[in-house]
Amino acid sequence: MPDTVVNYLSYFLLGIGLNLTPCVYPMLTITLSLFRGSEEGSRWQSFCRAFLYVSGIVVTYTALGVTAAFTGQFFGGLLQNFWVLLLVGCFIFALSLSMFGFYTFQLPSWLVPQQGASRRSFLGLFLAGAMVGLIAAPCVGPVVLSLLVHIGQEKNVTFGAVSFFLLALGLGTPYMVLGTFTGLLRKLPRSGAWLIWFERALGVVLFSFGCFYLIIAFRWPIMPWLVPLAFLGGGIYLGWLERTEGKAPKFEIFKKVAGSLAAVAGIVMLLNATGVSSKPAMVWEKYRAGILEEAKAAGQPVILDFYADWCIPCHELDQFTYTNPEVIDLLKRFRRIKVDTTSVDTAEIEEVVRKFNVYGIPSIFFMDASGLEVEELRITGFVSPEELLGAVRASRRLQT
Repeated sequence: MPDTVVNYLSYFLLGIGLNLTPCVYPMLTITLSLFRGSEEGSRWQSFCRAFLYVSGIVVTYTALGVTAAFTGQFFGGLLQNFWVLLLVGCFIFALSLSMFGFYTFQLPSWLVPQQGASRRSFLGLFLAGAMVGLIAAPCVGPVVLSLLVHIGQEKNVTFGAVSFFLLALGLGTPYMVLGTFTGLLRKLPRSGAWLIWFERALGVVLFSFGCFYLIIAFRWPIMPWLVPLAFLGGGIYLGWLERTEGKAPKFEIFKKVAGSLAAVAGIVMLLNATGVSSKPAMVWEKYRAGILEEAKAAGQPVILDFYADWCIPCHELDQFTYTNPEVIDLLKRFRRIKVDTTSVDTAEIEEVVRKFNVYGIPSIFFMDASGLEVEELRITGFVSPEELLGAVRASRRLQT
């Protein structure tokens, strides 16, 4: 549950961060002028106009999240195909290039709402907000499209709806605050080189996201190195190689400090990833038809781990939890079985996924010596060694 809260919070913060892109930030003053009528209105009237505008953003984004989640089965099936993974990876990679200034991501002008037409109309304010995400803000498009792919992969309607609701709420929060308290506009920092730098930082994130899908497509055994290399390479680029127009000594210092810290973090993660290979590793059996029946006949408890090559928490479990000596020792008496759901293209994998109602991965199931699942120990998502040890030790049905 804490991981879910963190995920939701990250969507809200990302929504706020999207306001700092060069395409959105300069529009704040122009857009906020929509919230003031021709006469001096009250703060309540300004708030109502801002609320309508942000409501449009929220409705559109929530609908996008729900739609992506409802088509999760479609996305999930496609994301097991090499060519689709390759296409998605190249698509996100191409989107990242727009964040580096190689081209401008923008929909046709006839789809962009006109500001003047929405000035006095409450419906117009709502519609303008409904279209601002992917249409009126070119810099937001690549990020949102990438997130939609992720939501479709999760195949969770609640997660999709809440995530994009919070993303939209984060995107609209500055409009709510500044639209209500218009005097704050004079205190906003001017746009400049720092906005370009922030866009480049988003480009690094998208570029890494594209690499993620390409690694899955080609089954390259370098997934544990992706995040450390992204921090290292991104830190060096953003701190020392990226060049933006304008001279701001304080911002130059900030760039170098932030980039250096990211690069150092990447080096630390690389050292940790290298150290993982020297840690003791748990030995697993590959799932096959009849293996659970064998364990039941032998009176062995079972730990059943559903994973996929593209699942980052799955790799975290292998690196941090299943290498813990105490975990390895505790699970020695268990039949340790892994179910590879990277490509659910066989009848036996489809059958075991349906049997255990697996909705997300990683998913971990425990069965006692009689072959019955210990339902209270069902785990979805990453779990630390301490949490796993505590749960297993507290279960009477798994004690011999």
